[in-house]
Amino acid sequence: MPVSDIYSYRSGSVSVAVTTATAVLSVYGTAAKRLWATGCRVEIGNTLAAAGNNILFQLARPAASNTGTGLVSGNALDFSAPASLGQLATAWSTAPTPGLILAEWELPQTTGSEWVEYPPTNYEWGIPAIANANANAGIHLFVTPSVATATPVLVNLIASE
Repeated sequence: MPVSDIYSYRSGSVSVAVTTATAVLSVYGTAAKRLWATGCRVEIGNTLAAAGNNILFQLARPAASNTGTGLVSGNALDFSAPASLGQLATAWSTAPTPGLILAEWELPQTTGSEWVEYPPTNYEWGIPAIANANANAGIHLFVTPSVATATPVLVNLIASE
């Protein structure tokens, strides 16, 4: 029997074309339950960026209150699992800005570059029991390219409840 249920939160393909930190995915808990991010997958889609450029991916807590819109629940990896309490946002009425950095990865800004991170047991990244639209709510994945060439990125955050 599993210790907890595992859910996946996917950004889909998000095109990034500015050299400032851009939020591509947020995962929020509820006021009643915290979640644990247990893995993160990042990938770069087809891009025309010149060789020698990079993309910085940062998993972070927010620097200020933010409000995700169009929230959806995570997808259970076990068909029998209950509905997720966590919520995914890929759009915001007030976008998050990077605060405390939990993890970061830099990849070449070339088609097909990818990275997968699963922190060792008991070193997961906590998603606080603070609902969307509040200070310190959620954890967020930010992308910062070194050159402003439209580049699609795909992010998948795995969390347990």
